[in-house]
Amino acid sequence: MPKIIMGFQTNLCDSRQYTHPMNVSYPMNKFLIAAAPIAIACVVFAQTTPNTPSASQSSAPPTQPTAAPTDAASKDATSNQQNRGGNRQSGRGFGMGGGGMGGGIGRSLGAVTEMREQFQPYLVKRDVPLIKEQLKLDDGQVSVVETFVTDYETNFTAASDKASQAQQDLMRSMFQSFMGGNMRERFQGFGETMQKDIEQIEKDSGTEMSPEQRSQYFRDQMDKMSQQIAAERETSGEAAETRKIVGEMTAGAEKWRKERGVLDRQVMEEIKTALQAEQATKWESFERFMRREKLLGRGRLSGENVNLFMVIDEAGLTKDQITLVTPTLDEYELRLDEALKKRSDFLGQNESKVFTAIQNSDAKAIEILATKGIDLRNGVRNVNEQYRTAIAGVLPTDEAKRFTQAALASGFARVYRPTRAERAFEKAAAIEGLTSETKTAITEMQAAMLLELVAMNEKIAQTIRKGEPARLQEEAVRSAGLLNGGASRMFGRNEPDIADEMLSKRGDMTDKYVERLKSLLTTEQIAMLPKGTGRDDGRNQGPFGSWTIADMPEENRAMAKAVDKDGNGIIEGDERRELFRSMRPADAGGNGGSAGGQGGGNAGTRQRGGNQGAAAPANTGG
Repeated sequence: MPKIIMGFQTNLCDSRQYTHPMNVSYPMNKFLIAAAPIAIACVVFAQTTPNTPSASQSSAPPTQPTAAPTDAASKDATSNQQNRGGNRQSGRGFGMGGGGMGGGIGRSLGAVTEMREQFQPYLVKRDVPLIKEQLKLDDGQVSVVETFVTDYETNFTAASDKASQAQQDLMRSMFQSFMGGNMRERFQGFGETMQKDIEQIEKDSGTEMSPEQRSQYFRDQMDKMSQQIAAERETSGEAAETRKIVGEMTAGAEKWRKERGVLDRQVMEEIKTALQAEQATKWESFERFMRREKLLGRGRLSGENVNLFMVIDEAGLTKDQITLVTPTLDEYELRLDEALKKRSDFLGQNESKVFTAIQNSDAKAIEILATKGIDLRNGVRNVNEQYRTAIAGVLPTDEAKRFTQAALASGFARVYRPTRAERAFEKAAAIEGLTSETKTAITEMQAAMLLELVAMNEKIAQTIRKGEPARLQEEAVRSAGLLNGGASRMFGRNEPDIADEMLSKRGDMTDKYVERLKSLLTTEQIAMLPKGTGRDDGRNQGPFGSWTIADMPEENRAMAKAVDKDGNGIIEGDERRELFRSMRPADAGGNGGSAGGQGGGNAGTRQRGGNQGAAAPANTGG
């Protein structure tokens, strides 16, 4: 039996995932295990309360959509839709869809990203060209607006740094409160004792414990120890000190929320004063646009952060076709904005509520907040789903198919991104020198595979639609259980992801077609096909949410390009091992687990058109 390794890390920023031999994965993120109740509650907070600018609660300038944009009928329809879509060079809405349901590292990194977002500005200087384009500013107005935004960013940064440092100091004090005395030694001794106990139990019984039995035994023993520690902390007064610190964090968070709200509203009002009368008529439309840019990419469910305007921009529609969909897009703009505002208004108020729940050990309150947040996230996703169908319904057949595929790929990338097999058949069909018989065989084989693929993808996407909210809720319940039941809840065995199992079966199917394809090609031609297997498609999408370099966060692409030996823009085979080696800390030992599955954030999806300024979360994705 492999040994249990308790890899405690003291680095507050460490976000590795560790897997012990009981097949129990757990993120050792930001705190030692002794700080688990607060750490996990903070994860719940981060997953359910992104600090998004709120119309009524100080995070964003107030506005209430009441009508479609007044210039929609009078302006060129093509230009109008491009403007609403973002019209950016990097404005593709493709990437990891919502997600955040995979491995622990994805969820942990998504949580850290969202906690960091609350201290990032709503507007930054690089948004000025976008503001100019949307409001049709002249050069003089651009100079004025740039001054407003620059001053805002400077003032925001100074205030944000101060508030962030205060919260970090409180976090550090709370960490020290948990790790006082001989706590490290006790937990290290617990791991060693557990190892010996399990070995003795197996020796006495003559059989090896199943993963479920080991997991349950571990949780039971951890529960006993955590209850003992909790009682000791109450007696010593350490628990009261921790609650006091959380109270100070609650007050600090509420103070900062109000302060940043004043700054956010002020800069938007200043920009508005620089407008001429005709430009001012576009203000509400501009505010809706900015909310899509800044807030939409913060989804946690697949399909939640799709921007159908961006999809339309890239669909290659004619002017007449865009005119056909304009009334539907006008409705979509208002409905999406309403759903976004409801989501951000609710979630923007939750920070102090969650801290209060932590302070009071009120697990039920956290569960209720999480449930409401998930419902509102579903509301945003449902708008995107409804209008994806509505827009496709008014387009010609071919354009409708192309638009639908692009929208699905934007929201459910792990399902609808091109598979290795699809890329293999496209590559093979383009090989020069093939006989007509070989070309025909490839075309027929490709058609047969796509027929199976379409049916499987639809089933997988539906499974994800149903499963993701439940998994988010499960995580919230588990985290809430920590507050009542002790640190053992952190180590619950994750149920298998049904979607992952379906994606594996899909990979087996496509791999068979690839093998049949190879039987038609020479050794040299086979070498030209994409590497890897179909089981890579949609699963194990790497530390940055995707193995496709273009879909990775910008700051990570250089590292990925350095290991992309064949230059195809996708990290495959040995390149992945090389990427992980390049990421490994110099002091990394042998007790690290897997890098995590598809995660976070959201991460969710990276809506690249919406990642400016307020830094929508990476995968991540969530």
